[in-house]
Parts: sequence; C-alpha cells; structure tokens
Amino acid sequence: MKNKLLLLALICCAYLNAQDTVKVATNLSPDQQAELDYNNGLAALTKKEFLPAVDLFTKCLAVKPTFDKALSNRAIAYVQLKNTDAAIADINAALKINASADTYFNKALIFMNLNKKDSQNVALDNCLKQNPNHAEANYYKGLSNYEVGDYDKAIDCYSKSISTNPNYVYAYNDRASAKRAKKDYPGAITDYEKAIIIDSKLTFVHNNLGSCYRLNKNYDKAVAAYTKALETDQNYLTALINRGAANFDNGKLPAAQNDFEAVLKKDPQNSFAYNNLASIAIKSKDYKKAKDLAGKAIDLDAKNGPAYYNRGIARQMLREEEASCADWKKAVELGLENAKLFVSTNCD
Repeated sequence: MKNKLLLLALICCAYLNAQDTVKVATNLSPDQQAELDYNNGLAALTKKEFLPAVDLFTKCLAVKPTFDKALSNRAIAYVQLKNTDAAIADINAALKINASADTYFNKALIFMNLNKKDSQNVALDNCLKQNPNHAEANYYKGLSNYEVGDYDKAIDCYSKSISTNPNYVYAYNDRASAKRAKKDYPGAITDYEKAIIIDSKLTFVHNNLGSCYRLNKNYDKAVAAYTKALETDQNYLTALINRGAANFDNGKLPAAQNDFEAVLKKDPQNSFAYNNLASIAIKSKDYKKAKDLAGKAIDLDAKNGPAYYNRGIARQMLREEEASCADWKKAVELGLENAKLFVSTNCD
C-alpha cells in the first residue's frame, strides 16, 4: 500500500529591501554627515541590527527630515522591532515626500511582515503602477496569486519578474512550482533546472525538482535530484524522506528502508519515517512489524493520518477488524480520503 509522503512545496522567504547608499565626501558637512549616518543605518539594517539602524536613520532625519529613503528604511527597522505604528507612520511619510515604486514596495514588505495580505497587495499594485517592470513586486504578486491557487496569474507575474531580471532564481523556482501545481511537469522541470543553473547550491530547488520528477513517475531522476539536494545539505531530512519515497514507488524497498532508517538516526522522533517504514513492512507482508511501526508514528504525532491508515491495514490483515475500523475512521477524520473506501467496505 503506497504511503503518503512529504512533498516540499516551494517555500521562499520575504526579504527586506534596503535601498542604495549615497556617496559622501571626506570632509563632512552636516548634510554629508547625515548621508553617512544613512549609509551606516543601511549597513546595520543589512546585519539585522535594528535598534542601531533606527538610531542612525533618526540622526540622519534630524538634519534632513524630508529624506524619504531614510524614512522608508527606518520603517523597515521599526517593523522588525514590532513597532508597527512607527513603521506605518514612517512609510506613509516617505510616500508623501516621494511616491516612488521602491517606497511602495517597501510598504508592501512591511505589510507582508505584519501578515496583512490585502494591504500588501494594494501596496504592490501601487508599486507596479509606478513601475510595471519592478521585478520584486511582480515576484511577490506571483506569491500572492499562488497562495490563493490562481496559478495562471502567478505564472504570468513570475514571467514578468524574469523578463526584468533573467537571473531571478526564486522566480524560476516558484514559477516551476505553479506549473507543477497545474501538472505541467515538463515546464516545471525546465524552470527548476534553470534555477539550478543560476545557483546550484539551493538545496530546496534540487528537492523540488526531485518531487516533480516523482510526480511524473520518473523515479530514477527523482532519486538523483534528491541526492543532489543532500549533497548540498546532508541534514536536509525532507530530501532524505522524499528519496526514500521515490525508491519505494520504484519498488526498491531496501534502498527506501535505508533512507528512512537514516532519517531516524538523525531525528529519532520523526513520525513520517516510522510510518514510511510501516509502508515497507506492509509491502513485505510483515503486518505485526507494520502495526508496531505505524503505532510508533502515531505516538509521536497523533495527527498523522497516513499512520492510522497503515495501522488499519496491518490490523485488518491480523484479523483485528474492530481496531482496524477505528484506525480508518480516525484517518478519515484527519482528512485522508483514501480511508473512506476501507470504512465503507469493511466497517459497519
């Protein structure tokens, strides 16, 4: 019986947009000192030293109160310090001085960090009105569309981002994930491979490529891609679990078992690995072992629906009908659609 397995969806984190530095002279006037404070504030922001960044931007603004970039970047520092009111006040003040595309984009990032998606999208739309070719704004609009399942719009946004920045690796990765969601596996594979050409060290891209090959039933290439992911990060357990699942689907049970056991050596509390080993035991008709392994998975994670599903199968084969029905009903309760057939066929 095939096991449900983890497929890593894209996952790309939002980053803070610090605007360019300005040049300063050696003998500093007050205005030049303000610009140096601004540059040093940007450096502190880049190093995630948010309090010093606020102090430096504030010193700059004491001399140049209409310096919109200082207001915009101080707003970013404030949001990281959980000072929401100050962040919004600063970004709105910056927009009154200069309603530029970059300032609207910073406002979008602020609302993204505050998890205010509607306000984030309004800011992104305003950014794109100012500059329709803003690569980052198009990318984040793509993320927004992807999150609500509008994959065609997401692909369009990522494509616009790539048109502006042909080396935008995250846009290639996320466009691939949108294509994968539409079951356009060849298109997704092409984009994942392009992302890898740009940056071969991104572990999650190799993993995503493997998952796409696996969905396309090309298990040997899936295993190769997961192996590449592990070469970039040997502790990336998702790729190790996924490689085991690809080996399982390909009928290579010893290789799958080795992968899942390797996961447990690194993470003895991994519920997925125990349940995947239960799947191998079911395939090997060792139902007592399967029952015990699935039970261990459930002990570690009481919401592991596939583990209830597998334990139900093992118990049914051990003639524990009442217990097997209880497990399948729990699997249904946890959203496992496959368990419904077992309940309707075998249970009162």
